[in-house]
Formats: sequence, C-alpha cells, structure tokens
Amino acid sequence: MFCPNCGAQTAENTRFCRQCGLPLNRLAEYVASGGSAPLAPPPLEKTALGLTPKQQLVLTIMLFVFTPGLFGVLGSLIGWQQLAGIPGVLMPLGIVWAVFRYKNQMRRLRYQELQQTLGQAQQRFQSQSYQPPLQAPPTNPFAGQAGESVTEDETKQLPER
Repeated sequence: MFCPNCGAQTAENTRFCRQCGLPLNRLAEYVASGGSAPLAPPPLEKTALGLTPKQQLVLTIMLFVFTPGLFGVLGSLIGWQQLAGIPGVLMPLGIVWAVFRYKNQMRRLRYQELQQTLGQAQQRFQSQSYQPPLQAPPTNPFAGQAGESVTEDETKQLPER
C-alpha cells in the first residue's frame, strides 16, 4: 500500500505513514466501505482557551520546566534563594501529571468518536427497512389454468380401462 499524501510504501496494517504521519487506518476503512465512510478525521475538541489537548500538554510541560527558574529569580529578588527548590521538586510530578492528563483526554476523545460512529451505524441499520427475500417466478406457465398440470390434463383425456 502507498501513502496517498507522500507516496511512501507502507504495510497494510500500518496505522500511520512513517514519512508524513497521515492516519492510514482511516484510509483503509474508507476504501473498505466503498467510499461511504468519512475520510477526514473529526476535529479535535478545543477547550475554553481554544487549545487542543496536545497544545495544552506542551504548554503545561513548559510551565513546569520554567517555573524553577522563575521562582529562582523571584527568590533572589526577595532574598529567599531556597524558594527555587520547591518547584524543582514538584516539576517531575507536574510533568507526569500533564502526560497522564493528555492521555486521558485522548482516550476520552477516541471513546466519543467510537460512540458517534456506532450511533451512525445504528441509525443506518434502523433506517434500512426489512425486505423479504425475492421469490422465484413460477416455472410452469400452465399452472393455475384448468388443472394442476399439463400432464394431469392429458391423463384425464385418456380412455379409462
């Protein structure tokens, strides 16, 4: 299989293109459905600040990385140099918390997307009315006329013994 975005060759079960990062699992679903599935990924949910979960993760990590330096400068201005040690100790915990929060947000978004896809599939299934299987047309054109069958009619016309 080739990536439609960059043309790189990929394996059939690859989720993302290694060259450009295009999600190939959505493309495979699109091709498998005969072009009826949505191809574009759903937009990421944004927060009140208008940031995606990944942007929030990066900003939170940057905040935790630069906080000890900020507290060090403020501590030197005030005269409390040991003030920089507090965020330095809490920085690893904050970074781990930010990563777990990001993963939880992404898991929640994937769950919502799955629920939406299942809801659409249920609506499609319910909208299709039941149609009984087709019945084959009768093979005997003379059935239902005069007698049961041509052979039976001919037999009745023979003299009795």
